[in-house]
Amino acid sequence: MSKHPSSEQLLDLFNWASPGMLVTDSDGAVVLANKAATELLRDKAAAGNRLADVLGINGHDALVKAGTPVENLEVAFTNPEFPSGYANVGFGTVAGAIYGFWALRPVTTHPSPSPAPGQGFSTAQAWIDQVDRSSKSYIPAGEDAVAFVKAYYDNCPVAIHLIEEDGTVAHANWKDIAIVGASEQPDTYVGHHIRHIYADQDVVDDFLGRWGEDAPIIDFRADFLNKGERVPVVIFSTAKVENNKLKNTRCFVFPDSHPDRERDRVKALDLSF
Repeated sequence: MSKHPSSEQLLDLFNWASPGMLVTDSDGAVVLANKAATELLRDKAAAGNRLADVLGINGHDALVKAGTPVENLEVAFTNPEFPSGYANVGFGTVAGAIYGFWALRPVTTHPSPSPAPGQGFSTAQAWIDQVDRSSKSYIPAGEDAVAFVKAYYDNCPVAIHLIEEDGTVAHANWKDIAIVGASEQPDTYVGHHIRHIYADQDVVDDFLGRWGEDAPIIDFRADFLNKGERVPVVIFSTAKVENNKLKNTRCFVFPDSHPDRERDRVKALDLSF
């Protein structure tokens, strides 16, 4: 198996992911931002803006100096419908220079899928509608950004995996492999069915059907399994579909900032988690 997804897959993952993805230089200035980031931060996602200041994070220089991944920082967004959420950041190098790799997830009032449709402008469905809407100002990242997206995949502390039509894990980054306890033997996870990492099979059964329909799974609390132990996570997942056929998913999995919260439900089932 290849270490990274293809360049085409990496660019699709970056441009159309449901969380905000940004790359900053050693001074904290934005170098690269995806569509979701431009929705969360509006013009503040533009190149040159100091991201930590935009998010309300103090001590950026100390974070860079420490160089260790940080998860679930409480942050503020510019978007009035989604004004708050969480940031994960890791650090690494591209062409010998240090960069920060950020994943931003908004807080929603209702996850998707959910038995309650949720009305208003701050639901998971409202978020993905914003991510998917057309924007003349957003220029998708191209081939010159591949090195940065590879470094993002290798350094940002958010679990990323791409699932194929039959449910097989085609690619998984270091954080995804670690969160399911497969760091010592990645081949026991990558190349196998995604079913094995979910604690609740009704959830994965529902997800598999949704991926084929290009239906999003946003801000959804579930449990993964790590050597038999439940790991509370928050899932942001969309699918790349061409000619009514699933090419692969774009799945981002965050360690839950509130692991004691009730797990979310799918469809109208009253599941006991």
